Amino acid sequence: MSAKLLPFRSAAALSCDRLKRAETQGDAMHTHAQVSGFWLDRLIATGDPEDTVSMLHRQQSWLAMMQDRLAGG
Repeated sequence: MSAKLLPFRSAAALSCDRLKRAETQGDAMHTHAQVSGFWLDRLIATGDPEDTVSMLHRQQSWLAMMQDRLAGG
């Protein structure tokens, strides 16, 4: 029997993969934050219940926090 050799990935390649993944996650967080901000503005403008506005505001704040964490590494 012979063993299949696996290719060795350098630390630079692994770092590049992590950077790409962080950029993709950051883009997703940014998009979600923009969408929730849009709907938050619409809810406030139409006078929807405060509990809905509050919940959406918390979600938008969390998304912004996660976006900052991803940008900071």
